[in-house]
Amino acid sequence: MIATLLKEATPSFAWTKTLTHWRAEAFAGFVGAILVIPQGITYAYLAGLQPEYGLYCAIFVTLFSSLMGTSSMMSGPNTAVAILIGTAVLPLAGRGSPVYVDFVFLLCMMVGLIQLLFWLLRGAKIFQYMSPGSISGISAGAGFLIIMASLDSILDLSTFNTTFFYEKLYVIISDSLHLVNPYSLAIGITTILGGYLGKRFFPRYFIIVAITAGYLCGLLVAFIWPQPVTELEYLGRMPIQWIPFNIPTLNIEYLITSVSLIPYAITIAFIGLAQSLVIVRGLKMETNQDINLDKEVYAQGIANFLAPFFSSFVGSGSFNRTRANLSLGGSTPLSGILAAICVLIMIMFLGPILTYMPMAAMAGTLFIVGADMIKWQDIKHYAQVRSELVIYLATFLSIIFSGLAAGVGVAVFLSISVFMFRISQLDLKLEETDSGIALKVKGALFYASVGQLTEIFHEHSKETITVDLQYTTHIDQSAVDFFSRESKNMTSQGGKLTLLINDNQRKFLKTLGVCGELELVSLNAE
Repeated sequence: MIATLLKEATPSFAWTKTLTHWRAEAFAGFVGAILVIPQGITYAYLAGLQPEYGLYCAIFVTLFSSLMGTSSMMSGPNTAVAILIGTAVLPLAGRGSPVYVDFVFLLCMMVGLIQLLFWLLRGAKIFQYMSPGSISGISAGAGFLIIMASLDSILDLSTFNTTFFYEKLYVIISDSLHLVNPYSLAIGITTILGGYLGKRFFPRYFIIVAITAGYLCGLLVAFIWPQPVTELEYLGRMPIQWIPFNIPTLNIEYLITSVSLIPYAITIAFIGLAQSLVIVRGLKMETNQDINLDKEVYAQGIANFLAPFFSSFVGSGSFNRTRANLSLGGSTPLSGILAAICVLIMIMFLGPILTYMPMAAMAGTLFIVGADMIKWQDIKHYAQVRSELVIYLATFLSIIFSGLAAGVGVAVFLSISVFMFRISQLDLKLEETDSGIALKVKGALFYASVGQLTEIFHEHSKETITVDLQYTTHIDQSAVDFFSRESKNMTSQGGKLTLLINDNQRKFLKTLGVCGELELVSLNAE
């Protein structure tokens, strides 16, 4: 066990053996850097911090999680996580103040430690029970949220706030002449059209085609009309350091106050891991990547724990950047490592060029990525299995009406509920023989399923029943207690109970000390 933990806690470069297209990885990392810059700035604002903290998150959380992980998932700033950070810390200090920043860093360290504890407890197994429908529903829901969020910059609605998406759409449609900035809209539409044309003619490079089309359109608009007329929002200049090393402030006063942050830290840790592991599971199903889920949990935990030491806040896996990364050929952690390096280089050396990047062009690119995450054929596919369709729709609707955190919770709950229901159903085959009743049991015999045998035993309590357990995958204490009780009851009424078991089952029953209470017949499991 210790050897396994040590192996997971150290960087693994086994992926270098499968690296065949390093140029595709490099290009995917470059595009990922372009996409994460506006996200980092936006999410820093949501977290109540200055823009540079979002860029540090885009650099260092991405770098550490990719170095320590095994997948091509792109980590970094995240919408739900950023909002939760702001909600947790705002009651403790003024937004953006030095004390506020200190509490954010302390919260981030707490989140990282909780995620590392989750790793030690092998908590990744929880997410192995998530159904394909739930994963597709989360992806589709996240894509919808990305589309709705991109409308703010495409239409230049930076000061426009609504609670629900349909409220936003209604207000935009009903008062579009006063709300929508036509110059920003033109850049956004140009970006989207450029992306879809690029997808048709240059499918591997469609995102770079989209962002280039939007940037050139922005330059043309700026050349013809002055900024006071267009009121366009640009990326602007961003101050950043090569290595923003920081020692988080820890004192008795802070530690006492931080007790109120514990519920938020637990929530952020779980939501961040849930989103990351859903993304990783999707990659594991769609690609041939050799992904270790436990190591991915460690990578997220250690990245978030180290983040405050590099002036960064908590991050998690990104749906849209991972999807874009995959579409461009990124299939190893190298793309994430290069993306982090590219962000730093871009800000340091390409600052003057990026300063005039229209936010509408960035948002148009995110619109395309979000739309690609909604696969309408999934509804038709999951319609073949009603339970999967219900999980898909419930997850999707929960996300668009209640947010990503609520949707992930619904997906986990429904997936585990359906799983428990399915494994609790026994396949029973009852036959009459010359010697009595023969009952074949297939499935897992445990507290949730053993009750299905009650009616059969009560109906044939005065007869001889032989129960064949060779196809039973599991037997727990409640099932053993049930057989012992029914054996005594049948004996008192003139009946008899015999269990056909294999050697492993006999050893288990022997450890419980019940071999003398039941009549057992050994056989070899087929």
